[in-house]
Amino acid sequence: MCGRYVLKATLEELQKTYGAVLDGTFPVEPNYNVAPSHHMPVVLKPYESEEANRIIRPHRWGLVPFWADSVKTGYSMINARGESLSKKKSFQKPFKSQRCIVPANGFYEWKTTSSEKVPHFVQRKQSNLMHFAGLWEEWQDPDSGETINSYTIITTDANKPMQELHDRMPALLLQEEFNTWLDPSFNDTEALQDLIRPWPDDDIKFYRVNKEVGNVSNNRPELIEPYRDLFS
Repeated sequence: MCGRYVLKATLEELQKTYGAVLDGTFPVEPNYNVAPSHHMPVVLKPYESEEANRIIRPHRWGLVPFWADSVKTGYSMINARGESLSKKKSFQKPFKSQRCIVPANGFYEWKTTSSEKVPHFVQRKQSNLMHFAGLWEEWQDPDSGETINSYTIITTDANKPMQELHDRMPALLLQEEFNTWLDPSFNDTEALQDLIRPWPDDDIKFYRVNKEVGNVSNNRPELIEPYRDLFS
């Protein structure tokens, strides 16, 4: 699964990487402890756009289906199992036409031991950025009328290195797969399903970090520094 991640890239870096334009004006500060309900930039192609240019806009982490009664539904949908995208009601519609990329510089995963859960920071070896496959949705609050854009991160089986920490990991996309994944008119779900697979073993690395990452109020660069036991 993926319950916390890091994004420290600037908007300018994201625009260059994804060939996207900003949808409006919004600030993006480095976030070293992204948690569910945070609003973070995602990359997508709006289906209503004739030119269908890639855009970057902030979405709330935790997918809120258009039919949901409350925004709180999103807390149970921060991740979407890749195997369930065509089967689960919440994901069927966005999987066909509302796919996005969630930029990240890495993510946290906790290794469960006999006595504790130990946080690790996971990143790529060959690039500073990870491109998580995601789905987005638009929901309107029935009381206030406010429109909330949200997203979920798709997960798949862990590759061999990640199996040391967990049996799941985010599904990552290759740059040459961006066009297919983001195209809202491409509805071949079998072909799309082929893009959701474990990342190559030789492009993943991780190391232990401080348990302070478990508290979402902690958000500083030191969170991704390797843990050093003062008593060892």
